[in-house]
Amino acid sequence: MAAEIEKIEEKKLPVGFLDITLYRDDLSTLSYQPIVHQTQIPTDLNGKTVVLVDDVLYTGRTVRAALDALIDIGRPKAVQLAVLVDRGHRELPIRADYVGKNVPTSSKEVVSVQILPIDKDEQVILKEISE
Repeated sequence: MAAEIEKIEEKKLPVGFLDITLYRDDLSTLSYQPIVHQTQIPTDLNGKTVVLVDDVLYTGRTVRAALDALIDIGRPKAVQLAVLVDRGHRELPIRADYVGKNVPTSSKEVVSVQILPIDKDEQVILKEISE
């Protein structure tokens, strides 16, 4: 996504990665030990507009955790949210500024996004959860 924006804007964008593991509100209820990765933010966030990108927007809890993590790093001028898929079912008052596709789902479905170069193909998979 950053590469496409760079083509349009004709300038290099700093791109980072944010690990929200320790900011999750369900950390104490997990039945497994989560793996913590390293946050990599290559620039000072203070006073900058940050575009937070996520694959699927669902309850809003992941975005809330990401916002908490961002604020611990710096004080951006603004934070905008871009998601590839918005599936609804919000539990928190969070709305994306940029949405690739709205995909209405039931709570018994799961959405999986695959993108290059991480995956072998680019696709959105909607699966029903077996009980």
